[in-house]
Amino acid sequence: MRGHMRMHSMSMQMNDDLLSRQQMQGEMKDWSRPYMENKWDKLPSAAEHYIFAGLSMSREEMARKSLLRQTVWRGIFFFILGCVGMLALSVFQAYRAAKVSLTHVKAFSDNVIQNMPSGLVTVNPDHEITSINKAAKDILGGDLTQPFPQLIELIQEMESSQGVLSREINLTLDSGHKIRLDIIASPIMESENQALGFLFLFRDLTQIRELKKQVETNKRLAAIGKLAAGVAHEIRNPLSSIKGFATYFGKRYEDDPADKETAGIMVKEVERINRSVTQLLEFAKPMAIEKRKVDINELITHSLKLVHHDLDQKEIKTKVNIDTKKAVINTDPDRMNQVFLNLYINAIEALDDRGTLEICVKDAKEKADIEIRVMDNGAGSDKDSLDLIFDPYFTTRSTGTGLGLSIVHRIIENLGGSLSVESTKGKGTCFIINLPVS
Repeated sequence: MRGHMRMHSMSMQMNDDLLSRQQMQGEMKDWSRPYMENKWDKLPSAAEHYIFAGLSMSREEMARKSLLRQTVWRGIFFFILGCVGMLALSVFQAYRAAKVSLTHVKAFSDNVIQNMPSGLVTVNPDHEITSINKAAKDILGGDLTQPFPQLIELIQEMESSQGVLSREINLTLDSGHKIRLDIIASPIMESENQALGFLFLFRDLTQIRELKKQVETNKRLAAIGKLAAGVAHEIRNPLSSIKGFATYFGKRYEDDPADKETAGIMVKEVERINRSVTQLLEFAKPMAIEKRKVDINELITHSLKLVHHDLDQKEIKTKVNIDTKKAVINTDPDRMNQVFLNLYINAIEALDDRGTLEICVKDAKEKADIEIRVMDNGAGSDKDSLDLIFDPYFTTRSTGTGLGLSIVHRIIENLGGSLSVESTKGKGTCFIINLPVS
C-alpha cells in the first residue's frame, strides 16, 4: 500500500513537472517576440524555480557587418569593372569605325588619283619617285623610275622659293617621241615649314595643240575649197578651147618642127593644168566614203606594188612591220590606197638613191585604234614647212601641185582618223595615221 502510494505520488509529480515545463515554454515564447506587450503579470510566482538561457550575438553581428562590407566593396569593384569594360568597348568600336572610315577614304582617294585625267607624280626630299598614277604612265609611255631633268630643276627651284610653280616643257621620251607638258609643281609642307616631298601635276599639250592645228587647218581648207570650186569651173571651160586650138596648130604645122613642138608643149601644159583643176575639184567636192572590212596587210602590199617601179628605179629599200591583232579594219580601201600612194610618192621624191621607206602598223594608245607610220630617211623638213605641210598648194618641190597631202589629210579625217607628221631636217619624215578599227 505504501509502495503504491509512493508510485502514485511520483506520477503526479512528473505530471506536474511536465505541465510546468509546457507552461514555461509557452510563456517564454511570449517573451521572445520582438514587440511584446506587458507580460509581467504572466511571470510565475517566486516560489517556483526556472532556468533562463541567453545567446550572445556580438560575433554574428560582426560577421554580418564584415560580409556586408565585402558585398559593398565587391559591388563597387564590379561596377567599376563594368564601367571600364563599357568604356573599352566604346573605344574599340570607335577605333574600328575610324579604321573602316580611314580605309574607305584611302580607297576613295586612291581611286580618284588613279583615274584622274591629269598625270600625278610625287617625289620625296631625296629626289626619289614615291607614287605615280595611271595617267602619268600613259603620258610618259611607262613607269617612271627617277625624275627627269626638268623635274629636278623644278625641285631645286621649289627648295629655294617654297612656292607653287607652273611651266610648259618639251620632253623627249625613251621611245624618241617628243611631247609638250604643262606642269604644276608644289612642295608638300608639314607644320614646321619643312618639305615632306614634292607634287607634280601635268597634262600632255601635244594632242591639244594638234587638235587646235587641225581645227585651224580645216577652217582654212574649207575656205579654200569653196573658192577653188568656183575658180576650177571657170578655168576648165577655156582650157578645152586652148587644147583644141593647140592640137589644131600641131596638125596644121606638121611640116615645121619648131611650130609642131610648140603646139605639143601647149597641149601638155593644158593637160597639166587640167590635172590640177581635177585635183582641185576632187579636193573641194564632198567626199564619198564606202567602208568595208579589209585586211590592212593586204592594203599595204597592194599599194606598194603600184609604186614598185619607182622604188626599183631609185633602189629604195622597203621595210614592212605589222605588229597588231587588229589587222582587219573597217575602212574604204580605195581611199586608203589613195592615201598610201600619196605618202609613198612624197617619200620617194624626198629620198636619194638607196634610201629606206618603212611602214609600221601597231596598236594605238586608244584601244579602238591602230597606228600606221610611213617613214623615210630622206631630206626631212624644217618647223616652218611642217606648219604648212597640209595646206593646199604648199610644196617645197619644183614639181607638183601641193594638193597631195591636203587630200590625204581630208581622206583620213573623213574616215574618222587623224594624221600628223614628225620631221627633222636632214634625218627624214614620219607620217602618223590613227584609224578606228570599227
